[in-house]
Amino acid sequence: MIETPARVLRLEGDTAWVRIEAPASCGACGGKGCGNSLYARLLHAREPEYPVANPIRAEVGESVTIGIEDGAVLRAVAAGYGLPLALLLTGAMVGAHWGEPYAVAGVVAGLFLSALWLRRHRGTAVPVILRRGAAACSAH
Repeated sequence: MIETPARVLRLEGDTAWVRIEAPASCGACGGKGCGNSLYARLLHAREPEYPVANPIRAEVGESVTIGIEDGAVLRAVAAGYGLPLALLLTGAMVGAHWGEPYAVAGVVAGLFLSALWLRRHRGTAVPVILRRGAAACSAH
């Protein structure tokens, strides 16, 4: 199980919206001076919020530990990057037998099919609040 600390921001039924409270990667500047934090501030003016399952009925403002099953991130990366790339290349190779315009059409068709598949087959792994109190970032 991959775990990370978070804080509950709001509740919607059995779902809690949380903000991740992971420490800065190096800790030397507290996330204020390096280029990585600059990009993070530009891309996410507000800290992103994530919906997670709330089986322990955590309350707003509580510090919690959330987790997601091992392998879920790898499966998401494979589906989000690997599948489109594989279908793009397959479409290009199949279309190339009839000429360049067909290769381009094969690329577009491959990307369209991967987008269609990803929309219909969303992952089933849902992050969940494991316990109250924040633990150090870890992968168990």
